[in-house]
Amino acid sequence: MPALILVDRDGVVNVDVGAPGVLSTLQLELTPGAGRAIGQLRRAECKIALITNQSCVGKGLITEENLVGDIHGRLQDLLFQDDEDAKFDHIFYCSSLKDSGDYRMKPNPGMIEEAAQMFDIDPSDAVMIGDALRDLEAAANAGVPSRILVETGYGRQIMGGKKAPNEHGALELVDGSEGKFDWNEDVENIKPSILPFLYAKNLYSAVQWILSNTEGS
Repeated sequence: MPALILVDRDGVVNVDVGAPGVLSTLQLELTPGAGRAIGQLRRAECKIALITNQSCVGKGLITEENLVGDIHGRLQDLLFQDDEDAKFDHIFYCSSLKDSGDYRMKPNPGMIEEAAQMFDIDPSDAVMIGDALRDLEAAANAGVPSRILVETGYGRQIMGGKKAPNEHGALELVDGSEGKFDWNEDVENIKPSILPFLYAKNLYSAVQWILSNTEGS
């Protein structure tokens, strides 16, 4: 079992509402099975860290108090409604503006390195689950070898409209071995460092794969 699971927020835990992001608790809706997935990981004694860029704070659209107290407080309530054990061990967020150069802002590895240090876990013993290239890049930059892209959020767009396996726990390996990969034409600057990664339907499917492939190990 990986010692640390790193999870992006919008498009992975909750439904992505598009730019400029979640500004009200009324916009929060969990992706299917998100609470159960996080609860299962906690019962498996994994550390779970939320790793999220929240430039809406830096833009002045919401305050840090709104983010932490209201939005993340409501998110936690929704998770508990799904599963009484569903709780993040810590939430890391970066409120800087895009292109600020902040080392903490994905695709930079700062928040992931902070999580590894906080829990005294080597990044090689972690898994990153995200829906965007910046999530995979941040993980690669931090030395996290296991990276999972979910179809929810931007994942399907990145994959050129290709659907992930529908069966829970069934993931597709993307390693570039088939030659030029059919990325969405709008996606630029694909970095080879993100390969290989796994492609999953959603957070719940990704967690089922993690659990089923580490059971008894």
